[in-house]
Amino acid sequence: MRLTRWNAFVLLSVSLAACHDSTGPRTVSAAFALNDIDGRPLPTYIAPTPGLTPTIVSGLLILDETGQAIMTENRIDWNGVDATYTANYAYEIRGEQVIFSLLQPCPPNANCVSPPKGTITIGGLALEIGRLDNQPILYNYRLAPTL
Repeated sequence: MRLTRWNAFVLLSVSLAACHDSTGPRTVSAAFALNDIDGRPLPTYIAPTPGLTPTIVSGLLILDETGQAIMTENRIDWNGVDATYTANYAYEIRGEQVIFSLLQPCPPNANCVSPPKGTITIGGLALEIGRLDNQPILYNYRLAPTL
């Protein structure tokens, strides 16, 4: 299992180094642990907003070779209740970008949340998850140890 994680790290690093390589892998099998949000270590709030906000305790992003991504976030909601949120996406690696897409289209007239935008970094991923005051909220993930 450790070899699989190492291979995923090597593949991600190669993808970063060869940003325009069309022969690079489009999918990998890897897990990433949430390290910080906008540079703030966990546990932390999502963004500095007025009022009551949830505290993010931990997060995990799993990418599989079939192009599926599962993002899980453990938090303490504003009312003190522990909660786990999970989002499922499809993904594809294109150079240094990880392109996420919704598994099902957003229904007409619905207010759906956009999928994250990912960038491969050395040893991890940076995901833009929403915006505040026209600035991206960055979730920084590091390659997770063997599960």
